[in-house]
Amino acid sequence: MSKTVEDGFRLYNERKFTEAFEILFDAAAYKNDGEAQYYVGMMYRNGFGVEQSEEKAMNWWAKARRNGQRDAAFALSEIKTSTKNMF
Repeated sequence: MSKTVEDGFRLYNERKFTEAFEILFDAAAYKNDGEAQYYVGMMYRNGFGVEQSEEKAMNWWAKARRNGQRDAAFALSEIKTSTKNMF
């Protein structure tokens, strides 16, 4: 039985990040799902089930924003502001 994006969201909320990442990455990369792209970005930002990477988070959020995911635009502006304030 194939897993759905909804299964990925459920696993994320259950904090089963490694399993969630596999499902959500597939939807984000191969199905161009903006919501999944946003969640993959969150996982990279926070190191949930993957190695933490702000660069990868920003790349996924940019894709999600292009696909109409509004939270991704906010996340991008927030991370850019926090990075700018570090220097």
